Amino acid sequence: MAPKRTGKGIPMSKRVILTAPISTSLVLLVFLALFGHSSAQVDTTISQQESFSVVLPCPVNVDKCGKLHSLNWFKGDDRIAAMLLGESNVTSVNKEFDERVTVQQNPYRLVIKDLKIADEDIYLCDTTFFIPEETCDNFNGYRVELRVLVPPTEIVILDAKGDRIENGSVVGPMQERQSLKATCTVKNTRPQPEVGWFRGDKRLTTYSPTHDLNDGLYTSTLELDWPLSREDLAQDIECRVNSAAIPNTTVTKFSVDLQVRPTRIDINGVKHHTVQGSKVVLTCDIQGARPAVNLTWYNSSILINPDDNDITEIRIKSFEKKDGTYHTQSELIFNATRFENDRVFRCEAENVVLQINREKPISSVFTLEVLYPPVVKVSPSAIMTNTSEIVLLNCEYVANPASLTQVEWYRNDDLVNVNDTNHYKGGNSENVALVIKSTAKDDIGNYSCQLSNTIGKGISDQKINLDVQYVPSVEILMIPEGPVRESDESNVTLFCNVLDANPLALTKVRWYANSTLLKELPDCEETREDLCHIDPSKLLLESIGRGFFYNYSCEGYNSAGWGPRSEDKELLVHYEPGPSALTHFPLVAVKKKSVTFSCSVDDPGYPDSNRFVTKPVNHNYKKIKTQHAPLIEFHTVEALQPQEADIAFEALLLNKIQKSLPSTASPQISPRNLEASASLLAHEIKETHALIDLHLNHSHCTLLTLTTYTPQSQFLTLYTGIKQKNDSIVSPSSYALYRKMGKFSFDAQIVSKPNRYRWLRGGRGPLQDIVTKDWTVEPVGLDSRTNYSCYAYNEGGKGIMATVNLEVHAPPFFIKNLPPYTGVLHSSQNATLTCRIECVPRCDISWQKDGEPIERNDTRYFIKEKYMEASPATGDFESMLSVLHFNMSNWPLGKFDIEADNANYECVSTGNTVGASIRSRTYFGIEYAPDNTTVSENILYVQEDTIPGRILCKSRANPEPLYKWFFKNETIANGNALIINTAMKRNDNGTYTCQAYNKHGKSIAETVIEVQFKPRCEIERREIDDQDTLICTAYGNPLEADFSWSIKGENDTVQVLGSGEKKTFLEKSFYILQTDYAISRTYRCVSNNTVGSAPFCEIEVAEQLAWWQLWEKNTLIIIVAVILGLLLTVIIICCIIICICRRRRRQDKLYCMISQK
Repeated sequence: MAPKRTGKGIPMSKRVILTAPISTSLVLLVFLALFGHSSAQVDTTISQQESFSVVLPCPVNVDKCGKLHSLNWFKGDDRIAAMLLGESNVTSVNKEFDERVTVQQNPYRLVIKDLKIADEDIYLCDTTFFIPEETCDNFNGYRVELRVLVPPTEIVILDAKGDRIENGSVVGPMQERQSLKATCTVKNTRPQPEVGWFRGDKRLTTYSPTHDLNDGLYTSTLELDWPLSREDLAQDIECRVNSAAIPNTTVTKFSVDLQVRPTRIDINGVKHHTVQGSKVVLTCDIQGARPAVNLTWYNSSILINPDDNDITEIRIKSFEKKDGTYHTQSELIFNATRFENDRVFRCEAENVVLQINREKPISSVFTLEVLYPPVVKVSPSAIMTNTSEIVLLNCEYVANPASLTQVEWYRNDDLVNVNDTNHYKGGNSENVALVIKSTAKDDIGNYSCQLSNTIGKGISDQKINLDVQYVPSVEILMIPEGPVRESDESNVTLFCNVLDANPLALTKVRWYANSTLLKELPDCEETREDLCHIDPSKLLLESIGRGFFYNYSCEGYNSAGWGPRSEDKELLVHYEPGPSALTHFPLVAVKKKSVTFSCSVDDPGYPDSNRFVTKPVNHNYKKIKTQHAPLIEFHTVEALQPQEADIAFEALLLNKIQKSLPSTASPQISPRNLEASASLLAHEIKETHALIDLHLNHSHCTLLTLTTYTPQSQFLTLYTGIKQKNDSIVSPSSYALYRKMGKFSFDAQIVSKPNRYRWLRGGRGPLQDIVTKDWTVEPVGLDSRTNYSCYAYNEGGKGIMATVNLEVHAPPFFIKNLPPYTGVLHSSQNATLTCRIECVPRCDISWQKDGEPIERNDTRYFIKEKYMEASPATGDFESMLSVLHFNMSNWPLGKFDIEADNANYECVSTGNTVGASIRSRTYFGIEYAPDNTTVSENILYVQEDTIPGRILCKSRANPEPLYKWFFKNETIANGNALIINTAMKRNDNGTYTCQAYNKHGKSIAETVIEVQFKPRCEIERREIDDQDTLICTAYGNPLEADFSWSIKGENDTVQVLGSGEKKTFLEKSFYILQTDYAISRTYRCVSNNTVGSAPFCEIEVAEQLAWWQLWEKNTLIIIVAVILGLLLTVIIICCIIICICRRRRRQDKLYCMISQK
């Protein structure tokens, strides 16, 4: 053994003992490594950030160079680690790097942890092989250049004052031509960074950067001094830093809020000219400014302020462009008038840049031309003249263009025909003024002048009021309008109303009666001073009587002279008719029939109350005959008041005596058809009829009737009627009365007048719907048994009333008759039959059974009767009530016989003076609950999946019973027949119940349906009487089954074993296994009943049963339970023993401790 030595560079705690050959080899390895390290190039470069771990590879190719003996790692010229390969693989690391450097193999590499800046160097991996191969090319070792990266701690931009500019911030505001100064500093980084200033893609010209090195870290600074221009708008100024220590270029930027001047101003909007009234929009566009400009509009030299003018509007809006400048647009909006013609509009704009540099605002001007129609003025404002004089009307104007295309004069807004040269002169484009050669009545009015040019029309705002005086035209008005009732002794005032005059005031009036002069007012004679200072257009007639029945007229006088006399107007005086007389037929009325009342009067009064006259009526006033059918005009109506309806309602009655108009009739009757009636009296009613389909109440037509008594009293009747079969008369159904309101042309037809009567019933009335001479009450009822009154009436009043009492009889009639069927329970103790018969005079009631009278002495019955008073609530007259009681105590067995006591009972009345005998019949049926309920099949067999036949259920009952079928407490069918239309299943097997029922009770009957099905089998193995036995059990209906046993052999062959032994069971078969078999067998069992055979069941018998298999299941369960119980007992005993032992041990230990003490 060689002497031991300590290896260089190996810590004492990790030193190893080397033999002499190994020491020699290691010295040689170090020598070769030092020799090769002096001349080789770097093979790879690795960069890594400070504080991270880095792995330096050392590729070793054993295939080319042979087996590796050892390797050394050098940092620069200093060895930091060595590895000697062999059985022990000894590794040595320099003490300085002991905690951070690790040498690894497979693959060979050097791992440096917690990388520091001082670790940056060229590292050499020097390898030594035992026997180097000629192909080995690794004699100089493997060199790795390690670079340590340190990202900058921060990148800072400072302004000229040394204040920090944050990334992405905005600097300013600054103005163009100012100098931008900034400094970009990159702190504490390695390697040395590359720094530059950029604007977009353009690199800005700057000084060279400065780099300071401290503790291996660089701090680089680059200054910027840049003159600002419009090109810097909306651009970012960036400081870009590139370094191997950062993965991407780091950009720190800021932008400049740069203010610049506007570059251009334009005004546009109206081309050539505009027209008065048009909306003018002048747009001023200013571009290239930042910030946006302030804009001002001028009209010539006057500042335009929209607050001072409601019709002027200024809209300003600014748009920021991509370069950061603003496009400001201002719209001056106003309606063009003639005052803006030839005006110069100026737009001025400035922003802060112009203000700071004291530069003038930029501006643009626009001259506006406005075309407008003539502006017209007329004079003088008023002219008063007489007829046949010459008048001059002046007209002046201004316009653009000034040439006129049309001249028009208007009187009261109506065009004046200036082409009438006989009456007018001038009024054209050559001579605008208008001359009236000779004034007349029609020339009165307000005159205006309208002039036109190519732009439009202009009319004078003022008008010339021309007044021409002429004589009055008048008419008579009466208040009240009339007719006047003589009994009222009222006054009537006549007015001479001016229809047309100038001046309108009347200074004198002449009054006429039947064309004879009554009086001229005012009357200033000495004897009548009270008539001197009065209004001559009024004449008062006091205490009107029949002597005032005249046609009145008047003449008016003003400063122009006397006018023509007015048309005559008649004053009518009404007086009441005389006493009435009332009769009726028949003298005694009958219920549900009719009675007709007739009312008559000898003195009809005025107007006539009895309109059905055969000769003219003489009156003491002048008769005026109409020469043509008067034209009545209306188009709107209003509903009449009740008192007015009384007068106008007679128009409805007219329809009862006229033939119905055909549906194709014209809505307006021609005047040619009215000529024959044109000569009748003027006071008679004038009516026009038109058949109009208004679709009211779904009627066939509507009769439109216009009724008039005087020209001032006109009424409209809307009458709806429906045609009846075999009757051309239209029966009334509804109506409405209205007063004429508007204008609508209609020819009037003169016809005769209907009756005008009023009726009262029971002292109440008058009835609004009955106004005829004759009144038919139909049908007559209980409410008709009262008094009736009538009287004639007209506009003068009503006559003396006549009254009669009406007697009404009633023929026999059932108020309550017998029902067709009366049912009574056979055990009932209270049974009655009731009928009630109305009859006036009184009638009697009797009872019959099966056509035979029931005698009063028949003890099985007793009859109670009562005379009932009339019932106004139901309209029933006096009546007889009869009740037939059944005395059940005198009937056999005290109850009805269900067969013998069914019979027909009748209630019969006697006749009276107005009706014959009547009768009512009922069938008296004895009722009882269902009994003797049976079914057609007590038990029904049906095979599974088939449909059974129907089963009928019968029962005796009155009334006839109803039926229900139940199965498992659920209703399955209604009716006496149980019909099942679905295939039966085995769970449908059971009892089906039929229930018969009526209102008196119920009864049931049952039937059983047996559902038969093929059996299914099961095989079990059991020891019976110490014999190994197979048991085959069949489950089917019917229960009894036959069996067949067999053994399944090889190749699916079957060996029949017989039927087995059934013993006392119908559904089981026993087969005893032989004891001499030793192979597995399959036993099959086939069962069948009367329905059919089931599929076979089988069991696999592997070998003879073990001793425990021969036991029954219950025996095995008992044995297993006993064993488990014994085991549980043993476990419990053991637990008890262990607990006792532990307790004793503790006690002994405690005793020992006490003894020691």
